[in-house]
Amino acid sequence: MSSPATNPSALQPAPPDGDAARLAALEVRLGTRETELEALKVDLQQLQARYLSDIGALYSELATIDAEVEAAEIRAGLRPPPDESDDSSSDGASAVSEDDVSCGGQAAPSDMLKRVFRDLARTIHPDLAQDDAARFRRHSLMAEANRAYAERDHDRLLLILRRWELSPEAVTGDDPDSARLRVTRKATQIEERLVAIDAEFIELRNSAIARLKHKIDDTRRQGWDLFAEMVLQARADIARAKARLAAARRMVGIRLT
Repeated sequence: MSSPATNPSALQPAPPDGDAARLAALEVRLGTRETELEALKVDLQQLQARYLSDIGALYSELATIDAEVEAAEIRAGLRPPPDESDDSSSDGASAVSEDDVSCGGQAAPSDMLKRVFRDLARTIHPDLAQDDAARFRRHSLMAEANRAYAERDHDRLLLILRRWELSPEAVTGDDPDSARLRVTRKATQIEERLVAIDAEFIELRNSAIARLKHKIDDTRRQGWDLFAEMVLQARADIARAKARLAAARRMVGIRLT
């Protein structure tokens, strides 16, 4: 019989099985994608905050001046007053259908809804968790279940219960088959999360603030600053609006004299 000294392979740890190796690779990929997603969110949030501070404030000022220009030009006779004869909003606001009235109160939960909620609450109660991570997940699911119950959403309650039944936390037992099933389900969860992350990337990159960021980055590579140009344009619009306001006010003064 060979000893560890004469058989070096006996000192090596057993290689992980295929499921465990796949799970480890998925966890690494998930960590990378989560980091990339958070970085994109931070970049877009920073640009949005800068836009609201530097440009949004200017256009808010412009909107105020434009309203003053309109009022002054009406007083000066440079534009007609708004037509108040077409006031359809009051009729529309007062028209309330019987369906609207009937939907005002919420129906009491059905016996089936109560039963599904009780079964779900017993199954995913946070006190049954074995560690902090599992307890946090159970708390999140319980909060989601409470919202579904409050909204009388029977289908969503069933979906939450089904998701739990397919989760790795729902597998009990320390035998090899149970451990393997938990690994498989954990891998499936990560794959689903990766799909959701990809969808979130697409949504973020198609947002207005992301398109603006792309244009700003592109013009910066060309050697000019689109953001600074936008600030200058807003200030120029304000200057023109102020000039119109001053002219309209002069006309009002002439009419009053």
